[in-house]
Amino acid sequence: MPITSLPTPPSRTDAANFNARADAFLGALPTFATEANSLATEVNGYVVSASSSAATAVNAPGTSATSTTSLAIGTGSKSLTVQTGKAFVIGQWVTITSTASPANWMHGQITAYTSGTGALVVNVGLTSGSGTIAAWTVALSAPSQGGNSVLTSGSYADPAWITSLAAAKLTGQTAIANGGTGAATAPDARISLGLVIGSQVQAYNAALDQWAAKAVPAGVAVGTTDTQTLTNKTLTAMASASTVRDSAGTSYSIGYREVPQNGQNGAYTLSLADVGKHIFSANAGAQTITLPTNAVAAFAIGTAITIVNAGTTPIILSAVGVTLYQAGSSNTGNRTIAVRGVATLLKVGTDVWFISGAGIS
Repeated sequence: MPITSLPTPPSRTDAANFNARADAFLGALPTFATEANSLATEVNGYVVSASSSAATAVNAPGTSATSTTSLAIGTGSKSLTVQTGKAFVIGQWVTITSTASPANWMHGQITAYTSGTGALVVNVGLTSGSGTIAAWTVALSAPSQGGNSVLTSGSYADPAWITSLAAAKLTGQTAIANGGTGAATAPDARISLGLVIGSQVQAYNAALDQWAAKAVPAGVAVGTTDTQTLTNKTLTAMASASTVRDSAGTSYSIGYREVPQNGQNGAYTLSLADVGKHIFSANAGAQTITLPTNAVAAFAIGTAITIVNAGTTPIILSAVGVTLYQAGSSNTGNRTIAVRGVATLLKVGTDVWFISGAGIS
């Protein structure tokens, strides 16, 4: 509303026009007062309208809101009430910031929003600060990087961080779902990735380097408990007392394609190490070879041992405590193996043996 200008006021320096100007000036004041009051009323109306418009803007559909819901800062699902009619959509990212202390905030993705009631649910993944707060400002934000791995550089004017990504620019750990390990140390990272040494993965062993150089067999690898047929395999350095089983499941000691020699020229007692071998004697005097009882040496039934006398004196085979049958006769007891004689002992029962060969008496 325009205000009418006042006339020239009276002045004591202009005595000739003082009365006329005083009358005119005072006569214009009532009109000025009326117009000034009208302008003040109009301005006050503008202030009220502006305040109302601001409130309407906050409460009308938009991408920011406020809330007085009391919430403790933390991760996980957070429910709060904001203004109705907001343009919030499930899947959008928002930051919930303390109105009084902006250093306290929560950041996450909207999982639910009811426009008619203002009920808002946010799945918080990032936080800053702590405490329980009841005055919040909610606004749309960029998506998070997952976990608590966020850029901490105070200035984005420095482009060096884009290429260097120095440790000082990053804090926290990146979740597995976002390409990280979710851990700060190597052992914890292995646990997060399911790579616990000794549990999910085998501990390193230098022998693995040797296996790495081996060719993978064309057929099925040999196991330790399953039934398999070995073809074109060479068995070396067999352990003592190694056995094979027949079709009935009976175990037998592994023998030799040769008859290994054990040279003995003096008194000697047969032992389990002599199974499948021959005792070779080049004696130059009296010699006794003893066949022990089963209690002393538990030879398996079917054990065969050969004695060869290449010496100059007959060998006495002592069979005390053992029944020793001479094949082809009813003779039992000690036997004598003549010079150039060959005798084979065969165990047929507990402490029962047969002897056969040439030069036996």
